[in-house]
Amino acid sequence: MYKIGSLWLSHKMCNVLELEEVATRLTPAIFAEDQRVDGYVVLNTCNRVEAYITAENPREVLNDLVTRLKLEQSVISVGRAAVEHLMRVACGLEAMIIGEDQILGQIRKCHLDSKREGTINGLLDMAFERAIKVAKKARSETRINEGSVSIGSAAVELAEEITGGLEGKNILVIGAGEMGTLVARAIAEKALKAMFIANRTYEKAKRLAEEVGGKAARLDEKEKWLTVCDIAISTTSAPHYILDYELMLRVMDHRGSDNRLLIIDIANPKDVEERVGEIEGVELYDLDSLCEISENNLKKRLSEVSKVEKMIEREIELFKKILNQQRVERLVGMFYQHGSRIREEEIKRALRHIEKGRAPEEVLDDFSRAVLAKTYHQLTKILRNTDVHLLDSLLLQLEKEFDGHNSSDAVKTKGSQREER
Repeated sequence: MYKIGSLWLSHKMCNVLELEEVATRLTPAIFAEDQRVDGYVVLNTCNRVEAYITAENPREVLNDLVTRLKLEQSVISVGRAAVEHLMRVACGLEAMIIGEDQILGQIRKCHLDSKREGTINGLLDMAFERAIKVAKKARSETRINEGSVSIGSAAVELAEEITGGLEGKNILVIGAGEMGTLVARAIAEKALKAMFIANRTYEKAKRLAEEVGGKAARLDEKEKWLTVCDIAISTTSAPHYILDYELMLRVMDHRGSDNRLLIIDIANPKDVEERVGEIEGVELYDLDSLCEISENNLKKRLSEVSKVEKMIEREIELFKKILNQQRVERLVGMFYQHGSRIREEEIKRALRHIEKGRAPEEVLDDFSRAVLAKTYHQLTKILRNTDVHLLDSLLLQLEKEFDGHNSSDAVKTKGSQREER
């Protein structure tokens, strides 16, 4: 794990424009050209730019990169800290909106792209696989991603709750700016009858409508669309009311007394005159209602953070265990190959002695001694230069293991003696 390193910048220390500029410099090509790097993955989203590498000395590589690219605001993590950061990002703990789901899809795509392009090695591949696994588990076993915490998503959630679901509904989104876009994208995932996008600039409404599968409308035609819609969500930045009392009286006259209209006003300043909520058949909610929903949902998500962090801790320990098992298997395999070569050499030597007429018992005794001595010769040299703490740990485990076998052998010997008597 010590070979893994990460270098990252996010919304916590940079604005969107600064992150975009960093992304033009922190590219995969930089790592492809560095002979010290064994594997690399570069993650680039609107809220973060991150690079993960494996190298013999990842901190040295990343420090050199920070100096060369002048990334003074960046953070470098190595080993366990780098893996932990990757898992926190995948679980949504480092996101602008705690627990958001989009980042997991971005990490999964980045991981698959890196595998396809051959830039990721076995160690980094395993780190990403464990991060994706714990992120999926966090979302299925905790409430870290439950409830909408952005105003746009909260508006859609409120509309669903009040109307009993958006299936088969006609919805009018007023405004095609940043908030209107978020609302329209969230609504597009629902099984609607139709969605209309009304905006002062018709071309902007048309572009958004094409993206979300809706129909563009001109803002001055809003009265027409309000007569056929079940829900209207207003999101403009206009300095005056978009839906005033007189306009809405005319709309409701056209709709009839049995038809209820839900209006959600998330604009600041308000798009809808407060008196509109007094009109029969109109149910009006404003930004204050949505802020309360968002704050309550955020509190719920924050209460789940400690559970997710414990999951990450367990996943890191499991990752360490898997890596240790792989190292042990590699070590055992090396000694097995070493012992097998010695055994083959000694078999040939023993057969030559037997052919020359030496007693088989004597040859067998020499054979076993030679195999044992030569096999452990290299191991003895290595152990003499091993860290004293590792030696103490090995001694403790071997004494327990061998003492158990010796005790067992002693019991068997006594039993055999009794049988003989």
